[in-house]
Amino acid sequence: MNMKKEKIAVFGGSFNPVHNGHIALAKHAMDALSLDRVLFVVDRIPPHKTLAEGSTDAQRVEMLRLALADEPRFCVETLELEREGTSYTVDTLTQLHAREPNAEFYFLMGSDMLLSFDTWRKPEEISKLAALVCTVREGQSGGEEQKAIALREQFGARIILLEQVSPLSSTEIRNRIHDARPITGLVPAAQEHYIYRNGCYEPQMLMPMYARLHNEISAHRMDHTAYVMQTAISFAERFGVDPTKARLAALLHDCAKGFSDARLLSYADTEPPILPVLHAPAGADYAHTVYGVDDDEVLNAIRLHTTGDAHMTDLEKVVYLADMVEPSRDYEGIDEIRNAGDLNTMMRLALLRSIWYIKERNYDVHPATLRALEDLGGN
Repeated sequence: MNMKKEKIAVFGGSFNPVHNGHIALAKHAMDALSLDRVLFVVDRIPPHKTLAEGSTDAQRVEMLRLALADEPRFCVETLELEREGTSYTVDTLTQLHAREPNAEFYFLMGSDMLLSFDTWRKPEEISKLAALVCTVREGQSGGEEQKAIALREQFGARIILLEQVSPLSSTEIRNRIHDARPITGLVPAAQEHYIYRNGCYEPQMLMPMYARLHNEISAHRMDHTAYVMQTAISFAERFGVDPTKARLAALLHDCAKGFSDARLLSYADTEPPILPVLHAPAGADYAHTVYGVDDDEVLNAIRLHTTGDAHMTDLEKVVYLADMVEPSRDYEGIDEIRNAGDLNTMMRLALLRSIWYIKERNYDVHPATLRALEDLGGN
């Protein structure tokens, strides 16, 4: 009795980082070819390009695991990372055949890979080990069909052309992160959070700050900081604020959260002192003296992120709001704040919600918070 062969696609790449375009392609191939599994093979040393900086091998693997967590038929494959030397496709397919002798393999590739296929190591062997599945942009001929005909004649290759489902690229994702532009919707949410939490693809000047923060604040606080960064960057684009300033202020807004109460009380400017808000002025001072931030706009955004005040700049409002409505926050009225149409309306609703929360618990409202609400026409 002959057993049905399992149909497995091999999707190789640097995945630096993986993005929704990769996932859409894998799903498209799975449906079109009735595949049983897709192996996302993370390469170690790509033979045809230089691996971009900004993440480690371990981080690329972890981002991939997070991105694929909801699809059990998608698997992370690390055999190329475990193998010494350049990551050649023929070696990978040979290993996989030895491990899965009863499988039928398909190799997913982009148009540029198909057009250069005859320059690869042992293309004739690859053609025997797997069918080549190439994505092509609809309505645009880049010579893929002619190349497929030539490769079939030259190597006996089995080639399947599929419509491309997304033009998104890892280069675009890296550039957006570096330039403090939003990536929400371009990568899975869990992976997006990981990127901001670990500083993947951020400018090098931020990396010492990340290292210090990871040592000085709790893991829970670092999770919150990553969400605030994500939200501040999104609001900065939405409201025309300098995104690099918003990113930096969001990164450091809670840098003094690890301070002792006694140390925080030295920053009190009210009588009696309001301890829960003092990490903001302390953080502004610490960001300047220890983290080396000299930008007064950024420092003021950190200083006001807990209380607000009259005459706030848009940057200060963006950071205040990002802290208050980041994705892990959940309280009555938060969706009304998030869905407000303009920055000042969002601020007014957020300040009212904050004051209500404080009064419900019989705490003192900071005078700056009352000034901020009055300045925006609230009561």
